[in-house]
Amino acid sequence: MNAVRLRNVSLTIGEKKILEDISLDMQPGETLVIMGKNGSGKTMLLKTLVGLFRPQRGTAEILGNNVHKLKHRELDELRQKIGYVFQKSGLFDSLHVWENVVFALRRFKSLNADELRQKATECLNRAGLKDVENKFPSELSGGMQKRAGIARAIAMDPQILLFDDPTAGLDPVLTDAIAELIKGIKRNLGSTAIVVAHDFNLAYKLADRIGLMVGGKLHGVLTRDEFRTTTEPYFEQFREGKLTGPIPVIE
Repeated sequence: MNAVRLRNVSLTIGEKKILEDISLDMQPGETLVIMGKNGSGKTMLLKTLVGLFRPQRGTAEILGNNVHKLKHRELDELRQKIGYVFQKSGLFDSLHVWENVVFALRRFKSLNADELRQKATECLNRAGLKDVENKFPSELSGGMQKRAGIARAIAMDPQILLFDDPTAGLDPVLTDAIAELIKGIKRNLGSTAIVVAHDFNLAYKLADRIGLMVGGKLHGVLTRDEFRTTTEPYFEQFREGKLTGPIPVIE
């Protein structure tokens, strides 16, 4: 069974095409990095995949479940197996860091207060954060907020991890640290991961395969080594920062 399977997914909002005819298969444990210019549909693909948007055409499956045919209760159950790391961490400003980390656990699991605090500390430690449980997100640096967001995403021990540009706004040193953190977490959980990224170094450190999106289309998916060396014009132009305008999808 594929961990993730998309078939001919197309999404239009108003009169604007957001995603167009996207098909993709991912094996369990694989890491796919999705790259492309701003506005190419990368984040909307993640949101559609978890059921936040419903495509007009095509199917999206996670762990064998057709996401957009599930009832609300069934979708909630599936989402417990998915960890989502938002681009800007997505932490609730009014909650302490530890409360952010166990937000979903409190809703879906029968744990007492001590168990919740213990789980929060465990996840924060795994994300490289210590002694921040009682702080508010506003008291953390940008890099620390990213780590707290990752701690929250792994609290349910997910089978699927989705990262929306997890190193946006971070310097190269912090980017490397986040990359190593993601690799370690994936190794420990055995999760399948999709990472939206703009940073080539992050992509090369994490990816088994790299997909290129332009104008809502998935132009193609190559292995990491193929992506680095291919002379296929559009991939090469993207690597060199020269890719402009709409491009055809590779058949």
